[in-house]
Amino acid sequence: MPPWLLQHFLNPGFVMAGSALVAAPIIIHLINRLRFRRVRFAAMEFLLASQQRNRRRVLLEQLLLLLLRILLVLGLLLLIARLILDPSQLSVFRGARTHHMVLLDDSGSMRDRIGDTTAFGEGVSVIKKLVAEGSRRPGTQIFSLVLLSNPEQPVFSQRDVSESFVAELDTKLENLKPSHRALSLVDGLTAARTLFGDKEDVGAIKHLHVLSDFRQRDWQDQKAMSSAAETLDAAGVTLNFVKTVEQRHANLAVTDLSGDLQVAAAGVPVRLRVTVKNFSEQAATEVRLSVHQDGQKLPMTLTFDKIEAGESAEREFDLVFESPRKHDVRVSLEGDPLSEDNSRLLALETSAVHKVLIVDGDPSGDEGSYVVDALAADPRITGFAPQIETVDYLRRRPLDEFQAIYLLNVADLPADAIDPLEKYVAAGGGLAWFVGASVKTAYYNESLFKEGKGLFPVPLDTAPRDLPIVEDSGPDLVLASHPIFRVFEGQENPYLDVTRVAKFFPAAASWPRDDQARGDGVQTIATLRNRQPLMFHHRFGKGNVITCLTTCGPAWNNWAKYASYVVLQLELQKHIARSDRQLERRLAGEPIELSLNPSEFTDLIDIVVPDPAGERTIRLQAAPDTGTTHRTDGTNGTDASQPSTLRLAATFRDTDLPGLYRVRLLDLNQVPFERWITYNFPADESDLSLATTELIRKQLGEKIRVSIQEPGEFSWIAGRDIGSEVRDALLLLLAVLLIAEQFMAYRLSYHHKPIPSAR
Repeated sequence: MPPWLLQHFLNPGFVMAGSALVAAPIIIHLINRLRFRRVRFAAMEFLLASQQRNRRRVLLEQLLLLLLRILLVLGLLLLIARLILDPSQLSVFRGARTHHMVLLDDSGSMRDRIGDTTAFGEGVSVIKKLVAEGSRRPGTQIFSLVLLSNPEQPVFSQRDVSESFVAELDTKLENLKPSHRALSLVDGLTAARTLFGDKEDVGAIKHLHVLSDFRQRDWQDQKAMSSAAETLDAAGVTLNFVKTVEQRHANLAVTDLSGDLQVAAAGVPVRLRVTVKNFSEQAATEVRLSVHQDGQKLPMTLTFDKIEAGESAEREFDLVFESPRKHDVRVSLEGDPLSEDNSRLLALETSAVHKVLIVDGDPSGDEGSYVVDALAADPRITGFAPQIETVDYLRRRPLDEFQAIYLLNVADLPADAIDPLEKYVAAGGGLAWFVGASVKTAYYNESLFKEGKGLFPVPLDTAPRDLPIVEDSGPDLVLASHPIFRVFEGQENPYLDVTRVAKFFPAAASWPRDDQARGDGVQTIATLRNRQPLMFHHRFGKGNVITCLTTCGPAWNNWAKYASYVVLQLELQKHIARSDRQLERRLAGEPIELSLNPSEFTDLIDIVVPDPAGERTIRLQAAPDTGTTHRTDGTNGTDASQPSTLRLAATFRDTDLPGLYRVRLLDLNQVPFERWITYNFPADESDLSLATTELIRKQLGEKIRVSIQEPGEFSWIAGRDIGSEVRDALLLLLAVLLIAEQFMAYRLSYHHKPIPSAR
């Protein structure tokens, strides 16, 4: 049966058979013209001449009568076959064999509460109504159910709809729950096209019903969405978008929980930061958060007086962890329509102390002692354990035990010290350069700068230069916005005004001063009043490098004489301290991929996962990796590429529920090792802004045929009122045609007029 018939008629089976009836008035017309045998005789010649003059008019009247009768037959045919001018309004059940595929959005935002149910629950209700209506037409309907979280594996695939299937479906739907993930409608549409395929036995009619909350964020990528929909439309699939949410709800979400985790030490206050965003159209006031540490609620409340609509607010707070081990912190908001984003979990590991290596290039000097005094005047307060060594230490001892390394007034480095230092920084270690009178500029430019590829960010001029003292010239330093300069912030900051730089190493004159023009990733974070650059920040591999072109001690400046020096060094240390060993933080749904060295660990893996009823343990067994891996077991957090025959691999995918996941491994001596991973609700799913029907149609484009059903509207399922406007118009048209046909028939027929009787 031609597809256009299926798309424009509720009863397409009547169209082909009824079309043959159009021949009836044509045959009758031809019979009438052949009904009499013509006989010419003289008495009629006069009458024939008269008839010849009116022949054209009579022929036109007869053809008009024929056309009216044909239109009457066609009108009756269209009325019986139930013509629908707009295919998007066509009922989804029409007696013909039809494949209904439902793509059910089960992303995190579908947990949005609507009274006693959720957006996901509304979608489930639509499915039940759809299948119940289909069961009334046994043997004609095929049903498939696909979840957006796993579109490649349908929950039901091409099942015949019957009463028994309705019962089976209800049981399955009762156990379905929305995920906590951020999902893509584009992926679902693409997978649906593959699942439909091109098989003829699937059915001539194909419907894809997309049940979703249709959030505005899902319709930002116009090209991808339009392309996926166009592919389905070209395959003859009718798109039907069903909204499950009527209005946007106000929502607050904890979008971030972080802090200075890289320098967390036992017994030392750890500065944490929590961010709350108002995903609403009105300001939120008196927002309160509770704090839990290691599962215990703390007697503290974080309060936000006001958070403007669409804005985020940040609050800092300090926590003390008494023991050097792994800890967890959770902050929580009061409940709202989307409660899953009201809390945020963070795991961290505190050390007894953080070791910092200070390499002083002038053993007779005392610059290193200033850093020691700043970082560890009282280790119980800072948590740092500085260690002063000579340059030779870099090549004699491993560097991985240190959080950061300071190089102060180092003339040059031994050839065999550069490679371990570069590997240390590239793997995530931190490095701070401070120059001095001992620096050999030619060596720095050739061996450390390396034309922009080395550890040192800039080429140096041949000799240091004095900064002349100028009265009333203002501060010597011009600082960019950077975390290490927090102590200098403020409009009237006395520390900045009294800080003086007497001597510095200028960058080479040929080195471009414009960071944007260079494009080498080196950021100038401080300049002198003569516009010469003084401090830089750049990345080397995974590590951070801070470079200062003046001394660390008071030889060339007076920094070390003021309290701001201590704060500056502490902030600098927080910024460069290696962060690659922090406990992992992920979004719900991301798999845990493990790659183990069989010479260190056994193949048995226990994963302790969160559960509403309490924790549960799942055991995995790692298998030989068949390919090259790019992940280690997580003991040191570094990347490695190992031959496949030397690794054991395992993947755990059941990570949808936010919470703390603990991976337990055993080494060959049966000593346990535990790795913590925190999973949180994706912040993108907290934005409950709805896409309007106009926006959806605009993003899909004018060429895509799609029906969009508003929440709570179910007439499209049964289609009882569909086409009523056309039906009324056809009835009116038939009445007009009947009147016209009777008038023309009467006019063209012969009517005997009685002869008046003579009196």
